[in-house]
Amino acid sequence: MIERLNQITLNDFIELSCGNYACLLSDCKSMSESTLKEMASKLLVEYRSIVNPSSMKVMVMDKEDMLKERAKLLSLRICQALVSLGFYDDVRQVLGQLNVDTRNMSDEQVTSKIDYLLHSAIFEQKRNEERRSEEHKGNKATPEQIRSSFDTEIAFLMTYFKMNIDPRIINAAVYANIVHQAEVDISIRKRRT
Repeated sequence: MIERLNQITLNDFIELSCGNYACLLSDCKSMSESTLKEMASKLLVEYRSIVNPSSMKVMVMDKEDMLKERAKLLSLRICQALVSLGFYDDVRQVLGQLNVDTRNMSDEQVTSKIDYLLHSAIFEQKRNEERRSEEHKGNKATPEQIRSSFDTEIAFLMTYFKMNIDPRIINAAVYANIVHQAEVDISIRKRRT
């Protein structure tokens, strides 16, 4: 099975980008769909991180924010359960970790604060999930659009660098580095003018 970006030709990588995971199999071995999907995701992320490192940083920060939202919700639900059991000191300690000052609050105020924070966190999570969902919908391209995009990009790079790029021969890692180099070169030229 192909596990690294430099093991897959650009031609197969384009197919992978279109959702054809079978191109990851070598020697006609069969793998589970989930394993193939996981490896495809890894290779796509590796490609994007070479082509556009700053966009990958944004994606990682977005994932981090999503995990923080989930952790906060879980903490607040645990606090709610602890309140129902009467463990207010433990709840105050957890809320302190969330930067909520409960020193001058009665037990009823702590309970009310947890409810408020929980409802706010749920609202915030739903709003962010809707935003992410909308962004994801806008980025969903058909296989034909993906292939066409790569064809356009390859044609541009061949013209820009005055070199031949054969997608059946060049590996995806080298191609990603060529794309990145063109992007860097163009941005430097723009700054000079």
